[in-house]
Amino acid sequence: MKYKTIPEMFYKQTEVNKGKVVRRHKKDGTWIDITWDEARERVESFALGLIKLGIHAKDRVSLLSENRDEWYISDLAVQSVGAVLVPIYATNTPQQIKYILNNSESVALIVSTAPQLGKLRDVKKDIPGLKYIITLDEVVSDIGNIMQFNGILALGRSSGLKDELNKRMAGILSEDIATIIYTSGTTGDPKGVMLTHKNLLSNAESSYEVLKSEIGEGEVILSFLPLSHSFARTADYYVPMFHGKGVQVLAESLEKLPENLIEVKPTMFVSVPRVFEKVYGKVISQVEADKPMKKKIFYWAVSVGKQATPYYLGNKPLPFPLSMKHRLAAALVFKKIKGAVGGRLKFATSGGAPLPKELGEFFFALGIKIIEGYGLTETSPVLTVNPPDKFKFGTVGKPIPGCEIKIATDGEVLARGPMIMKGYYKKPEATKEVIDENGWFHTGDIGFIDNEGYLHITDRKKDIIVTAGGKNIAPQPIENKLKMNKYIEEVVIIGDRKPYCVALLVPSYEVLEDTAKKEGITYNSKEELLSNPHIKTLMEDAVEEVNKGLARYETIKKFALIPSLFTQETGELTPTLKVKRWAVEQKYKKTVDELYETQSSKPDSEAE
Repeated sequence: MKYKTIPEMFYKQTEVNKGKVVRRHKKDGTWIDITWDEARERVESFALGLIKLGIHAKDRVSLLSENRDEWYISDLAVQSVGAVLVPIYATNTPQQIKYILNNSESVALIVSTAPQLGKLRDVKKDIPGLKYIITLDEVVSDIGNIMQFNGILALGRSSGLKDELNKRMAGILSEDIATIIYTSGTTGDPKGVMLTHKNLLSNAESSYEVLKSEIGEGEVILSFLPLSHSFARTADYYVPMFHGKGVQVLAESLEKLPENLIEVKPTMFVSVPRVFEKVYGKVISQVEADKPMKKKIFYWAVSVGKQATPYYLGNKPLPFPLSMKHRLAAALVFKKIKGAVGGRLKFATSGGAPLPKELGEFFFALGIKIIEGYGLTETSPVLTVNPPDKFKFGTVGKPIPGCEIKIATDGEVLARGPMIMKGYYKKPEATKEVIDENGWFHTGDIGFIDNEGYLHITDRKKDIIVTAGGKNIAPQPIENKLKMNKYIEEVVIIGDRKPYCVALLVPSYEVLEDTAKKEGITYNSKEELLSNPHIKTLMEDAVEEVNKGLARYETIKKFALIPSLFTQETGELTPTLKVKRWAVEQKYKKTVDELYETQSSKPDSEAE
């Protein structure tokens, strides 16, 4: 490895990149540049302040914050003093925060804003090990003895402890724990994933090795996924720091992403499938609402893009007639679509969940390359990445350098290499359950490796549906096909130990409302809109279209329309926008039970 620890990587990059901009964020409507030199001074001062405060090597320090410049400063400063950073999602509840602080035995909490600090009001008395609270904003509070970020910076600048800081950094080993990241806890309490400096650095270096042909000087990387998640932490933060070839720009929020894309004009960004699905849905709904000629031109352009795809993937020139059509399609359609993401995008990376094959093909046809990868928090997180010059739709690519992948007899994907976590914090038995005696990590995902060495992920092992008739069904591919329909926003298929499969569908209300307006359908509530016969027929047709391509036992026999969108706040989505199946099933149990009350269909065992 090029570096031994993350602080070493940061400090060496500050020397190489003196005077250059490392980060950009918006404040009061204006984009603010942060240079490597300024970042170094703030990291160093904050680290010195933490030492002066009493933070020791190996101490756990939690960070509860949205993405902002101080997130990076805090992370690097905590690691520089030899302590362990414990990130907490800004969307977490007071009870979740209390659990993480107590389980990690954090002695300090760095918290962003007054509302985030307010989450401690009712639980602080139950967190006996918490000695220090530092707020990033200037906050006045009655919650005990609160210190402020700027105050710690000032404390560090006057501390005279530079020798002690250098000694601390020199004493950090690559095998030391750099961070503990808590999983989302979809089945019980979350587990603290212990990742070492070696885990994270090897992962950043290997990921860059795969992508380096696409990365040059002056890159502009737009960042909008939560840094508390391992995917954003490595791909959006440590990889750019490793190569030091660009500026990382912090998006204001997910809601302002479309506006920020046009302002920032990124050359690359890291995302999750849900964002691409929403963009696709919006593009298709706008096209469908357009005049017939414009609609015809759009779909013609997409077909031309798809005809050109094999040539681009094979690095072959387009035949002259196709080349002429492609130029026209680019002028009429592709330029506008690419302009919506800033006009300079080289590629986007997708992770966190499998990207539907059709989605990757659609965006590539429009001139937007999405490079898909795969991994888990426990693997730092990247295991595989599609090679940029030879990527394959519908796969998550090939193992990154240093990673071994094999498939167990039951189809589970196993991984081994320097990126595999040290273990779950204070949970040795849980660690043994996922890392075997030969060092293979059991991912919990089902997949296969094709004859070209590309990994395909078909579903989560725990999500596989086994019907009452004994049929195994992978719900995710079916859900992905349904989500390609413009009327459907989100899907959860249910059928474990049941006679047949049913689905909970969250409609795309923006599209439905446009349709209702065109059809002259009046309604006073979402429930009334969903109960309209014409709308119900549209949804039935969408389900039936997907059912045509499925085995009979896989088909969705009944479905219910959900009147509310899935959100993080209401508990159905994770911070990286993945659906929490168990939460959805629990919340809509009555609805699901009603779908099975009158069994108008034969069990799947008879349907064959």
